[in-house]
Amino acid sequence: MSTHELDLLENALDSLIEALSKFEDGEEGEPKAYKFAVLHVAHFIELIFKHHIASKHPLLIYKDPFAKKLDQNKTIGLWECINFINNEDPETVSLELRKDLEWIKRLRNEIEHHKFTMDVPQVRSTIGRLFRSVMEFLDEHAGMNIEDHIPEYAKETFKILSDEYKFSIRTAIKAADEVEKENPIDYSSDPDADPARLECPECGHYTLVLNEESNTGYRCTFCENEESDELPGTCDICGVHTTQEELDYWPMDNGGVEARCYYCSGRHRMDKDD
Repeated sequence: MSTHELDLLENALDSLIEALSKFEDGEEGEPKAYKFAVLHVAHFIELIFKHHIASKHPLLIYKDPFAKKLDQNKTIGLWECINFINNEDPETVSLELRKDLEWIKRLRNEIEHHKFTMDVPQVRSTIGRLFRSVMEFLDEHAGMNIEDHIPEYAKETFKILSDEYKFSIRTAIKAADEVEKENPIDYSSDPDADPARLECPECGHYTLVLNEESNTGYRCTFCENEESDELPGTCDICGVHTTQEELDYWPMDNGGVEARCYYCSGRHRMDKDD
C-alpha cells in the first residue's frame, strides 16, 4: 500500500491550494463551494501559524514540550500560536485580524459540528481580508513568499485574493452581475426598456447598474458614481427614449427644467439651415 506524507508546511500549502480551488468554484457560480473554502482557509491558517512557531523550535508546537514523555498527538491551537507570536512581538497580530480569525473559526466550527448560515458576500470579503493579512504576516515575519509554492492553475485566484484592488474590482463585477441577473430585459417585447447595466465613465468598469436609492436610478458597484451620459432619458415633449447625452435641458418659468430631444430642442432645424 502506498503512503502519502506531508510535513507541516506541505500540509498547510495543500489546504491553501484546496481553498483557492473551492473559492474559484464559488466565484464561478457554486455558492456551496465557499463552505469548503472556509474550511480549507481555516486549516491553512492554523497550520501556517504552527509552522511559524515550529521554525523557532520544533517542540514548541506541542502542548507540553518539556514533558518527560512527549505526547505528539497534542499540539497547540490557533489562539496559543497567536498569543506566542504577540508575546514575542506585541501587536504583530492586530485586533482586526484577531476578529477575522475569530469569525472564521466560529463559522468553521458551525460547519463542522452544527447547522450554519453563510452570508456569501461576508464570506468572500472576510476570506479576502484574512488572506491578505496572513500573506503580509508571512512576508514580514517569516520571510516566506507563498506564491512560490502555488501551482500555475491556482495563481490567478491567488493574485486576486492577494491584491485588494483586484479583489474589489472582482467583487464589484459580481455585484453588478447579480443586479443584471435580477433585472432581465427583453428588448423584443420592450425596445425602449432601460438597460440594467452600463460601463461606468468614472472607473471604466462595466459596473454602473440599476439602483433604487440613487438619484439617477443607477450607481456603480465599484466607485459609487451615479452619473453617465449614457444613462437613459426621455424627451419631455415628444416622449422619445434616448440617452442623457442626446438631450438638451431647458430652464422653465416655474424654476424647473425640461428635457428636449434633438428634434424638439430645435437643433435639427439649426443643423438643417447650416
